[in-house]
Amino acid sequence: MSGATPMELATARRILALVPHARRFPVGHLRPPTGVIPSFVRSLGELEFVLLPQADSLPGVHFERLAAWIENDVGDPAGAAAVREATAAAPSYVAACQAAYERIRDRGGGAPPAPPAPPPPTAPAPGPGVWPPGEA
Repeated sequence: MSGATPMELATARRILALVPHARRFPVGHLRPPTGVIPSFVRSLGELEFVLLPQADSLPGVHFERLAAWIENDVGDPAGAAAVREATAAAPSYVAACQAAYERIRDRGGGAPPAPPAPPPPTAPAPGPGVWPPGEA
């Protein structure tokens, strides 16, 4: 999402919140040989998880209805427009799934990135034959 304007805090809270149970969105997973496994999502984070590309399954999503859900129930018209545009331009259903995943991920569907790893200890390693460290 480089180059994009940061969103307002109220907007971020609204689009990352769970929608009420009655307004959840139906999705499915095509997982051979089992077939389609139906499910529902209640947030952009859950949607990102469903759309995550996997080698052994394919999400089942109606993209026009998905964009309408993002716009009306999640309350994110900009995210809905990005999903509509990306999925309409995709040459195949699989490419549309990947494009929708990328737009949701970039919009903030998942958890924030993990903090950087702590720096290594600054104390020098003990020399040969010194154990435990600190005792000479």
